Amino acid sequence: MKRPQRISYVDGRRLRRAILAGVRHVTGDREELDRINVFPVPDGDTGTNLALTLASIAEVVHPLDTRSVSEVADSAAEASVMGARGNSGMLFSRFLLSFADLVRGKDRLGSLELAEAISGASLSLESVLENPREGTIITVAREMASEARRRASAGTGDIYYWLGDMQVAAERSLARTREMLEALRNAGVVDAGAKGFVSFFDGVMQFIEGGMETEAIETDVSEKSLYHAREAGVGADEGRFCTQIAIRASSLAPEKEIRAAIHDLGTSTIVLRSGDLAKVHIHADEPQEVVAVLSRFGEIVSERVEDTLLSGTSRHISVVVDSAADLPREWSERHGVSVVPLQVTIGDTTYRDGVDIDAARLYELVHEADSDAPVTTSQPSPAAFTEAYRRGIDQGAEGVLGIYISSQISGTYSTGAASLRSMPQVDGLAVDSHSGSFGTGLLAVRAVELLDEGMELHEVARELERIRDQSNIFISVATLEYLLRSGRVGRAKAFLGGLLDLKPILSLSDGGRLTALGRARGMEAVLDKVFDLLDERLISAVRYRFGVAHFAAEDWLHHVVEELERRYEPLEILSGPATAALGVHTGPGAWCLAYQIED
Repeated sequence: MKRPQRISYVDGRRLRRAILAGVRHVTGDREELDRINVFPVPDGDTGTNLALTLASIAEVVHPLDTRSVSEVADSAAEASVMGARGNSGMLFSRFLLSFADLVRGKDRLGSLELAEAISGASLSLESVLENPREGTIITVAREMASEARRRASAGTGDIYYWLGDMQVAAERSLARTREMLEALRNAGVVDAGAKGFVSFFDGVMQFIEGGMETEAIETDVSEKSLYHAREAGVGADEGRFCTQIAIRASSLAPEKEIRAAIHDLGTSTIVLRSGDLAKVHIHADEPQEVVAVLSRFGEIVSERVEDTLLSGTSRHISVVVDSAADLPREWSERHGVSVVPLQVTIGDTTYRDGVDIDAARLYELVHEADSDAPVTTSQPSPAAFTEAYRRGIDQGAEGVLGIYISSQISGTYSTGAASLRSMPQVDGLAVDSHSGSFGTGLLAVRAVELLDEGMELHEVARELERIRDQSNIFISVATLEYLLRSGRVGRAKAFLGGLLDLKPILSLSDGGRLTALGRARGMEAVLDKVFDLLDERLISAVRYRFGVAHFAAEDWLHHVVEELERRYEPLEILSGPATAALGVHTGPGAWCLAYQIED
């Protein structure tokens, strides 16, 4: 071992190098941390979550060139809040936030000041958990903090030696975790989160001893194998979905108030706050309820939900759709499909479809707004697509498959495809669904099945195009008023339709352009004609499924679904409210029936 020179203080540059060294060491231990992850949920991702959290920190810290400890600590803490993943990442973020608070305004730290900051940050971990358990990172951090204070107060001014003693104490404490929790004892392993914490300081010590060149550290640790299959499943007392949400507000509520609001919705709850931003982690059975509660505290700026029971979340290809696919939130969350929201603008206010607004809220806002206030839709921004693609790659996907609303209806497909091309490091394909609503959504359903069966990206894309060309949707509306506003029908036809109670039957051409198939007087007559068309198109089909969406027509939706179940034998029927973006152009009472033929 190379004997380091005496270290009497830490400044911003030394702290920066120490952080990068810790990141590199944890990244090297990632697979082992995943392997021993059995508590609180045996989902094999502690190393992955911690490595990805630290990658976010390293990306921000790496380019810094400042001698201020405070500036480096603040930058690392802020990056950790948005980048935190899983219990391990959230707890490490809490450590950095507390450390940054304790060193704020300081350019350098002596041994006693550093010991006090590390000690205080370590002890803060216990306060962030609702039910802290001994035998975890809580125990190791507390005992490490105790040794840090003892050695620093002994009077030595050499940081290297007391840091080494602190690390020895942490290693001893880590070894004892094996006997403190039944799950660890039965598996014969130490706590993965605690080991990850110790691994970070191991990296710092190796750097000080001269065994690591931090300038060569690669900050991008999101390689193909970062996201592993979950084989063990969730514990009996844990919520099924690992839910992580970031909220922002100018006057954000305290952490305790946010935590209390979601107390009954799940377990393993952690809330971190930094200025106007809060990051929430919870294991919940109903993640949509968590989102609804947290949206009352501020704007939802990011959300990530993983199903801890399904191996599908480890899929080697990330599937991305736009919100016009009408996939139910629960389905997309369970199957790990990312949804990029279209935008709905009412007057001067713009909402993200499916995030800030849904069809029910749209209906309320349109009636509350000035009748002259324009209501329009627009495609997602390139940045929204890029974020969704990167999120999938960060979770270990090898590639991206985007499935988007018809390019003849919206520019969404073009923007999504262009965003993929702007990321040459990503193996990705975008598929033009030539459809919308569940016509797009059902393609995503089939894509997930094929990918989970092991089919490769280009094979799946070809199969989706084959299925697309023999499938379609039927759309009808209660009033032609909204189609008239959007320019979909002429004024004369709209006037005549209103007088005669004529309802259009719309579909999509082979290229995905909206076209009229016919019309009928009254909704029941429309449905009869739609079933006649279905009978013709499904005459030789064996494997097919349906999707039914509605805007302010829930009773009619149930009626259509019941008739489909009575008349046919589909693989499945997905149903639910339509996207707000669809409702803008169709109006209340509209409904859509998509059929997908797969054989």
